[in-house]
Amino acid sequence: MIDHWRRRLLIVSVAQFLTTCGFSFSLPFIPFFISERLGVTVESQRSMWVGLFAAAGNLSLFLFSPIWGFVADIYGRRKMVLRANFATALLLPLMIFVPNTGWLVALRFAIGCLAGTVTASQALIASTTPANKMGLAMGTITAVVGSGHLSGMLLGALVVERFGYAAAFLTSGSLSLTAALLVLFGVSEPFVRKSTLRAKIRDTHFSLPRFGGIWLLLWLMAATGFVTAFERPFVPQLVETVTGGANAKFWVGIALSGSALAGIVAGSVMGRLADRYSPARVGLVSSLLAGLATLPLGFVPGLATLIGFRMGMAFFAAGLDPVFQIWLAKCAPPEKRALFLGWGTSFRALGWFFCSTAGGAVAMVGGVRMVFIVAAALFLALVPLIRRTSSRITPAAAPLP
Repeated sequence: MIDHWRRRLLIVSVAQFLTTCGFSFSLPFIPFFISERLGVTVESQRSMWVGLFAAAGNLSLFLFSPIWGFVADIYGRRKMVLRANFATALLLPLMIFVPNTGWLVALRFAIGCLAGTVTASQALIASTTPANKMGLAMGTITAVVGSGHLSGMLLGALVVERFGYAAAFLTSGSLSLTAALLVLFGVSEPFVRKSTLRAKIRDTHFSLPRFGGIWLLLWLMAATGFVTAFERPFVPQLVETVTGGANAKFWVGIALSGSALAGIVAGSVMGRLADRYSPARVGLVSSLLAGLATLPLGFVPGLATLIGFRMGMAFFAAGLDPVFQIWLAKCAPPEKRALFLGWGTSFRALGWFFCSTAGGAVAMVGGVRMVFIVAAALFLALVPLIRRTSSRITPAAAPLP
C-alpha cells in the first residue's frame, strides 16, 4: 500500500519543515524590524511591542485552535493542514507593507487566526498513526519543527543582513506555499465524514467538552506553555545587550539556531522516552534541568556562555510540550484526536499569551536580563505542578464519552 502512515509522516514532516523554516526566516528578527523599519528606538517601548506582537499571535491561536479542531473532525485533518499553509503563504509577506507597530500586531493576530500549521500536522499524523507508534510520530514532528527553526534562523539571519526584511518575508511566504503544494499533491487521508457542520452545530450544546480528569492535563499544558515561551521573544535583545549591537542579527541567528539544534535532538529523544516511560516523569526531570540551565542566562558575560546555556535550556524544555501532547493524544478517542489536540494547543496558546504580556512587563521594569532570571524560577515552580497533576490523572481519568 503506497499511502501508508510512514509515507504520510514523511511528506507531512517535510512540509512542516518548510513552513517552520519560513516562519524562522523573518519572525525571530521582529525586534530589529520594529526598531529599524518602524522607528521604535526607545528600549522599553520596543520591549512592549515585542511582547504585544507575540501576545497577538498567541491570543488568536488560543481562540481559534479549538474551532479548527472541531472543523477538522468533520471535514478531515488534511484540509486543515492546507488551510494553515496557504494562509501563512498569503499573510506573512504582507508584513513588508505594515506602516506602524499597530498594523504589525494586527497582522500577527490575523496570521494566528488562520495558521497553526504544527497543530494541523500533529492532528493529521495522530489520527492516521498506529497507537504504538504515536510517540515516534509526534516526536518526529517535534524534531522537524526544531530543524526548520534551525535552518530558517541560520539562513534568515544571512538574508536579512544581506538583502533586507522584504526578501526574508517573501521567502517565508514562498516556503509555506511550497509546503502547501506538497501536501496538496502528495498526501491523502483515509477520512470518512460522518456528519456535517450544520448537524454538528445543531447537536452541540456549546458547553465545555466532557474531558473529565483531562482538564488537569490541559491546565498543565497552559502552565507549560507560559513557562517555556516566557523568555523566547527577548533572546534577540539579550544577544544585542551582550554584543553591544555588533553583528547582532547574525549572532541572534547563531544563538537561536543552536537552541533549535538542541530541540531537534530532544524531540526525537523525548518522543521515544514518552513511549517507554511516564510522560509526567520525563516532563518533571526536564523542567528541573531546564530551570537550572536558564538561571545563568540572566548573568552571562559573553556570547559563548549565552549560546551554551541557551542550548541546554532548549534541550530540556523540549521535553515538556511534546510529551504532554503525546499524553493527550493517547487519551483521546481516535475520532476526536483533532479536537483534543486543538484544545491542547488552545491551552498552550493561552499560556503563551499571558507569558508574552508578562515577559514584556518584566523587561520594561527590570530589564531584559531579569526576564531570564524569572524564567528560571518558573521552570522550577513547574516541578511540583507536574507532580501534583500526575498524581491526579490515572488511566481511570480518561475522557468521558
